[in-house]
Amino acid sequence: MSENQYSPLTQTVVRTLTDKLYEKRKAAALEIEKQTKELIKSNNMADVEKIISVLEQLTTTPNGNMRKGGLIGLAATAIALGSKHSAVYAVKLLEPVFTCFLDHDSRVRYFACESLYNIVKVCRASVLVKFDELFNILWNLSSDPDQNVRNGSELLDRLVKVFS
Repeated sequence: MSENQYSPLTQTVVRTLTDKLYEKRKAAALEIEKQTKELIKSNNMADVEKIISVLEQLTTTPNGNMRKGGLIGLAATAIALGSKHSAVYAVKLLEPVFTCFLDHDSRVRYFACESLYNIVKVCRASVLVKFDELFNILWNLSSDPDQNVRNGSELLDRLVKVFS
């Protein structure tokens, strides 16, 4: 991806977002959250959509750290959107996360749980348009071979039950 393909995110933010260290990915996610809030404040929703698109592309790359970065970035974007704006983007935020639950890397599946938890927490009942897929994902995660993924799915399951 060239610098233009990351726009409105900078190459530096994307590089940090896809770093192997969680702390660096978290710092970049906070920067994305801040930038998204500024875009919302200036009513630049076209650039918010571009950010979501860039993050979605990251979740489909062969590199596991890029997929993890895309996931944490999507959660940060959802948090920035808040309950006021998130309903419009719920499906766009959910679908790339759903895809990551099929990942062979258990860490990516765990971060998908974390990301989905944060998205559901913000979007609330808006996620129910994807309830069938969400239910199937939770069902499959309950028997995931990785204990951390199963633990993450239990927290997510409890949160989803509040809205369903």
